[in-house]
Amino acid sequence: MFKSIAGFLLLASLSTAIHAETQTNSEQAAEILEVQTTESTVSSTAYITDNLFVYMHSGPGKNYRILGSIQAGTELQLLDENKESGYSQVKDNRGRTGWIDKRNISKRPGLAQQNSQLKSQLADLQSELNAAQRDMPVLRQSTSELEIKNRELSAEIENLNAQIAQSRNQKQQSSEKQQKQLLIYGGGIAFIGILMGIIITLVLSRRKRYDGWA
Repeated sequence: MFKSIAGFLLLASLSTAIHAETQTNSEQAAEILEVQTTESTVSSTAYITDNLFVYMHSGPGKNYRILGSIQAGTELQLLDENKESGYSQVKDNRGRTGWIDKRNISKRPGLAQQNSQLKSQLADLQSELNAAQRDMPVLRQSTSELEIKNRELSAEIENLNAQIAQSRNQKQQSSEKQQKQLLIYGGGIAFIGILMGIIITLVLSRRKRYDGWA
């Protein structure tokens, strides 16, 4: 009996701590890591923010060769920082080393990782709840409290899923807008080039005529 009660008290404490941590993570999920140049920065862990993906470059800037892309939420190992360019050297979970814009690096796991952690925690709580339900009737009141925590965690998961979907939609819309702008700029440049070609052709034609008359 004492063992069951002690196990329940431990489970209730864990549930409360998980809920508090979940609220904090949800409020700060978009916080961007300010990468430091001190010794603590080297080999520390960080994550890609909740963009669709970011590019990894061979040097500290977007003009360097692209080595590949890194998906949102990927865990990284911070290696170095270039203050002038605002790029950080990282090593990803595939062993690739390169440079990315430090604005895309976060201290905290992304929403997808938090969602996965919450699901795991929810499964653990459900298992503990089932065990408590098989114990003595004196635990019925405590079981009710666990069910409340269970519903709260389920609501947190639904909220995180909604945030993930909204974030992806916003990033997708932003990407499509940038592509349209590039097409417009490209079309404008092409039109100007054609117009300049026509003007130059007309000028040269007139000069040839004048030279012929002379």
